[in-house]
Amino acid sequence: MLNRTIARKYTLRREIGRGGMGVIWEAFDQVLRRPVALKVMTPEHVTSDSARRRFEREAMAIARLRNEHIIQIHDYGIDDDCPYIVMELLEGEDLEDRLARERQLSPSATLALLRQIAIGLQAASSAGIIHRDLKPANVFLARKEPGDCVKLLDFGVVWTVFESDEDQKGSFGRIIGTPSFMSPEQVRAVVPNHLSDLWSLGVITYRALTGRLPFATSGVGELFISICTDPFPPPSSIIPGLLPFDGFFERALAKDPAQRFQSAREFVAAFAAVIEASKGPAKILIVDDEPDVAFMMEMLFRQKISDGVYEFIFADNGEVALEELRRHPDIDVIVTDINMPVMDGLTFLGRVPEVSPFARTVMMSAYGDMGNIRSAMNQGAFDFLLKPIQRADLEATIDKTIKHVAELRRNARSDEENKILRQFTSAALAERIREMGPAIALASEAVVATVVFIDIFQFTSVTRERPPGEAMRLLRANFEVIVPELVAKGGVVDKFLGDAVMTVFQGPDHLARALSACVAVRAQMAAVARRAGDGSPYAQGLCIGLSTGQVLSGTVGSQAYGRLDYTVLGEVVNAAAHLARASRPGEILVEASVRDAAQQLCDFEEASARSLLPGAPPVNVFNLVRRTTAAILSDYEPTVAVNSTTTMR
Repeated sequence: MLNRTIARKYTLRREIGRGGMGVIWEAFDQVLRRPVALKVMTPEHVTSDSARRRFEREAMAIARLRNEHIIQIHDYGIDDDCPYIVMELLEGEDLEDRLARERQLSPSATLALLRQIAIGLQAASSAGIIHRDLKPANVFLARKEPGDCVKLLDFGVVWTVFESDEDQKGSFGRIIGTPSFMSPEQVRAVVPNHLSDLWSLGVITYRALTGRLPFATSGVGELFISICTDPFPPPSSIIPGLLPFDGFFERALAKDPAQRFQSAREFVAAFAAVIEASKGPAKILIVDDEPDVAFMMEMLFRQKISDGVYEFIFADNGEVALEELRRHPDIDVIVTDINMPVMDGLTFLGRVPEVSPFARTVMMSAYGDMGNIRSAMNQGAFDFLLKPIQRADLEATIDKTIKHVAELRRNARSDEENKILRQFTSAALAERIREMGPAIALASEAVVATVVFIDIFQFTSVTRERPPGEAMRLLRANFEVIVPELVAKGGVVDKFLGDAVMTVFQGPDHLARALSACVAVRAQMAAVARRAGDGSPYAQGLCIGLSTGQVLSGTVGSQAYGRLDYTVLGEVVNAAAHLARASRPGEILVEASVRDAAQQLCDFEEASARSLLPGAPPVNVFNLVRRTTAAILSDYEPTVAVNSTTTMR
């Protein structure tokens, strides 16, 4: 390949790297007389139509991302039946090489990289593009003045949200990405979104700070279990000085995507806040275009500045102040004038929440400007000061505002703690209390619902063969695959009964949603089992039973001893449990009444007669084979209603 000319234009000079589907060369553009990087598809991929489509999609996806932190595409074409992509040529090193050399980076150095990575990721996410293979080797540190410029590379396994070609759909069930940096949802092969890229960014950040990966085990199967189930070592257990970052990573690497940072911008702001918060002083942003304001503040509060109680930051208009807020996301108090050039105080006030949700704003103005002061208070200003400002009044206002912001931050931490507690509480009870109050939660009612029991086949044998901690870990790994599909279809997980999970579906189309969830769970578990291997805990198989009709919903337990649970009772619950117990791996068993009610939704086959109770005679039951085409199409047609609320018992 050396010295070969591609498309009569690009002469290959030297190989500089390899990607997922191609070899990357330094080449020379003979027309524009400049060096470029040229990616040529490898021979083993050239014959694959799907690989060629992915290669083309990579070029098209990156080409429409005109962002300085994403490598730029100059050209795409096919030469001698071999696709190629022409890109800008970069000088420098990737983050993998830097970490190999330096082992770990300081928080401030990491933040400098994260700010640039976030800009690239935000641009990709806004364009509906998910990278799916974000890792240090795909983060390039290009040497430019005045410092490194981060470039995101290798979008070879990119997913485009707004395209739904068959090749993209065909990627489900295959390992897409680099296992150590894959999110739990990537492991489960669900539809990707930008939160998976943010998980990968969390792994990169953890590696940069600690020099280690958060999930590092031998074997892909074990790694998958660890990613989906295990806690990671807090950074402070590796480097004690990283204690302030423990809480940050609890969110960055949350198993539930909804608990993670929801944007790259939020991710970086939170990381910056940890760095700034560890410095100690309360940060106060003064926004005023009068030239002597900074001098006055420093003279008035020189002792508190010297003692490390206050730290002042200054800006002469709202636009500059917003930039300072972005640089200092831990600012507590903003004291701003109303009348300023470029961006006035009222406009600035409206922009503050989108940049800094905790900071509170105190408005300054002359006595005669009370109309604007009133407008500011209506827009959410915390307090106001009248010029000329008195030192005692200013200090009292600042201290009051600092205490208020501290309370807001404490409440936010309490909310995070409550989220943890809610993991151990019935979701149905929590929702009922939220909507109707604690007293109403104790009431009972008869409702029509569908109940699903999903049992892990012969998991008892695993508990005998494995140590207790390992057995529970493997059980949780299975539930991490099962529960998301149930919740996604509107099911409420009522309880975990040993190695079984009981879920209740209520409301419109509860039967249709329950049947769809069972099929999805079965498919997801089969896909994960294929990837993890026959020896993995996912290979046990699932036994599923489903029944529908009237149930009794209410609180049970001992109120006197403070031990209560919220659940559903009745024949429907018993029937679903017995059907799951009688099921064989991979079966979704229902009774004849459910089959008759759901014939338009699913295809069923008659299973062999099963005994649902010990000593009871066998009865005819039916196995759900697949959802019908009409049912699948109805997922995309909200106007089509399926009546599934009929009592069938």
